[in-house]
Amino acid sequence: KNLYIVGSKSYGRAPTFLMATGYEQVRSIAAFMAGDIESSEKVELDLPETGVCSVSFSNITPNNSCETNSCCS
Repeated sequence: KNLYIVGSKSYGRAPTFLMATGYEQVRSIAAFMAGDIESSEKVELDLPETGVCSVSFSNITPNNSCETNSCCS
């Protein structure tokens, strides 16, 4: 009784994004349990404008996408 476990798991290339969403969830749950319903309903997560990850494919062409020094070799 009165034991609460909140967890998150990070995987892939965006662990900091997943950690941030996990922290936001914990903050919201803690605010709700403390009786601050208004604060628990707010979302205080700032997402990057460009998305979680940004990738540049400018150096990849159909002819060199799977060369021996690439990630898919």
